[in-house]
Amino acid sequence: MSDQPPEWAKNLEKAAIEAARTVERAGRALGKAVEQAGRTAKAQAAMAAAYQADLEALERVLRALPAEQVRDISAAAAVVTATADQVLAQTPKDDL
Repeated sequence: MSDQPPEWAKNLEKAAIEAARTVERAGRALGKAVEQAGRTAKAQAAMAAAYQADLEALERVLRALPAEQVRDISAAAAVVTATADQVLAQTPKDDL
């Protein structure tokens, strides 16, 4: 009798290891997705406060964020401004 485990046991072990790796990768991906959703929600809170002209809330939201995200929001706001101005310039005066 051999001291080696049967082939089916080796295959089962390989499958279990691969399943564990897959679950680990999925967990990391889920963590990144949740983090991104949180970043997006915070940016939306800042934009909502700006849209509602609630400058106190806007400042409060922005101060609670990391500088990198505040820069990202600033860049996004500049894109919104430029695009809105472009759309307005192309909009007939009767539609305003």
